[in-house]
Amino acid sequence: MKIKTKIIGNKVHDVGYRVFLLRKALEIGVERFNAYNTKENGDQVLISILDGDNDQILTFKDYIRNNKPENAEVSDTIFEDYAGYVIGVVDYMHLIQVEQLSKGIPAILSIDQKQGKMLDKQDQMLEKQDQTRTEISGEIRELRMDLRSYLDEKLLKIENDIFQIKTKIGLKA
Repeated sequence: MKIKTKIIGNKVHDVGYRVFLLRKALEIGVERFNAYNTKENGDQVLISILDGDNDQILTFKDYIRNNKPENAEVSDTIFEDYAGYVIGVVDYMHLIQVEQLSKGIPAILSIDQKQGKMLDKQDQMLEKQDQTRTEISGEIRELRMDLRSYLDEKLLKIENDIFQIKTKIGLKA
């Protein structure tokens, strides 16, 4: 016996619904199962197809009516008979794995590219920091030289003033 289920709502894609249903199908011993996302009239729709005995189908229907993934928003569930081919559950698991990898690889590549750009920016920041440190060191060196010249001048004036005072009061230097 085969059944097709349409789960319709604002949020039935990207909430783990297919794996959620696959887990239940495996749990009740179903050998043939398929599920895929589509859209109808602007709504998100999850189609699942199950081939099993009467008890498995009743259990699956009851599960769908009473359970959903945490972030799913379901507005309607439609059950109807199905006459077409249903892929084996193990083949479906492989299909899901390949699909998830095909989603993950671009994400990993994007992260790698962004990380490369961040490292380039970090290198630029470090170069600018080194340049700024060199400039500040040069400015400090110049300030030291200016301060030394200023203090040398003041010290000479003080020594000269002391010499003149000693000469006025009759002290020899």
